[in-house]
Amino acid sequence: MLKHKHLLVLGGCGLIGSEVVRDLSATSKFETITVADGNYEKAVALVESLNDPRFSVRKVEIRNKQEVIDLMKDGFDLVCNCLPFEFDTYINECCLAANIVGTDLGATKDQLAMNDQLVEKGLLFVVCDGISPGTTNMIAAYANQKLDRLDEVHIAFASFRAIQTAPGLVRTTLWELDPNEGGRSYFLDGKQHYVGPFSGEKIVDFPEPFGNQPAYYVPHNEVYTIPMTMPTVKHCTIRGSWTPKTHRMLKFLYDYGFYTTPPIKVGDTEIAPIDFIEKFIFANEDMKEEPLWGFSLVVDCKGILNGEEVELRFYTQTPGQDEWGKVASYARSTACSMSVGVQLLAKGIDAIGIKTPDQVYDPQEYIDELGKRGVVLHERNGMFGLPK
Repeated sequence: MLKHKHLLVLGGCGLIGSEVVRDLSATSKFETITVADGNYEKAVALVESLNDPRFSVRKVEIRNKQEVIDLMKDGFDLVCNCLPFEFDTYINECCLAANIVGTDLGATKDQLAMNDQLVEKGLLFVVCDGISPGTTNMIAAYANQKLDRLDEVHIAFASFRAIQTAPGLVRTTLWELDPNEGGRSYFLDGKQHYVGPFSGEKIVDFPEPFGNQPAYYVPHNEVYTIPMTMPTVKHCTIRGSWTPKTHRMLKFLYDYGFYTTPPIKVGDTEIAPIDFIEKFIFANEDMKEEPLWGFSLVVDCKGILNGEEVELRFYTQTPGQDEWGKVASYARSTACSMSVGVQLLAKGIDAIGIKTPDQVYDPQEYIDELGKRGVVLHERNGMFGLPK
């Protein structure tokens, strides 16, 4: 039995959002699901392809705040935000104004600071409901349940795709290694230690087909949400890895100052070099090509069990591009995490305020649901019965 039966999906025909919608069609029990997007024709085509009478389409100008709030109030009781991370705080504010429960893929510090406002209204908003952050938090929570004490969580992801995908994903990749981003850090002994791009290099043994890859610190929020919700954790890190081609391009941009050089004049136009690069990516057909697509997490945890120090090494694996298709093999891991989260949220959760998935979902149920979709969590030593 669902408490929340009428779902609004924002950004539902984007690269990630469309896979969320497909999984909701295949697995959810919502009575109605509305896909709202600025690209009405694309949303209609997606919904028609599902052949699912529960789905409908609404056109929305996402930057018109009152229009978004009015839409949320129009018969919905749950919002699933699949828009790029730049809209996270904005959509959270809209949900607060519309008095509606919501969730999204990421989190900002501004969102975390909205906790008291949601508590005052008796509302729940779940942040970090994707794969990183999201599934990463849930793997840490699983380890936290199994151990007598969880001391360390070290996360790495392999994000393999062509650099030219959705605009939001291009901005995310460029942001992860932007030297102007001040939020890149790791957590150690009670405080954040801020670092620059391409720091903390570590060769991570991702499962095949990715293999050993260099990974670097990225400004994802697990380094402050995990220690916040699991206070015994004294060391938490997150690193990212990309395809060799993308890695070379990002290192070139960093080494030659594309991020930091102020706008320059080209003919009659003034443009910042990094803004030019973003436009160049979408003008270059070669940047749509990449032989290997997919996404994998490696999460290493340390702690105490029965008085002894133990290491737990987890990783995720999916069917891959031969079975899922090239683009879906990248997008579906994040989409499945979001779909699982929003369906667990729809059951009704006795919590209010800003919450992360590990605070409101059961780790074993979450992991089992991901496994049903082909996103399988493995444990390298098989200590707790997960596949090796």
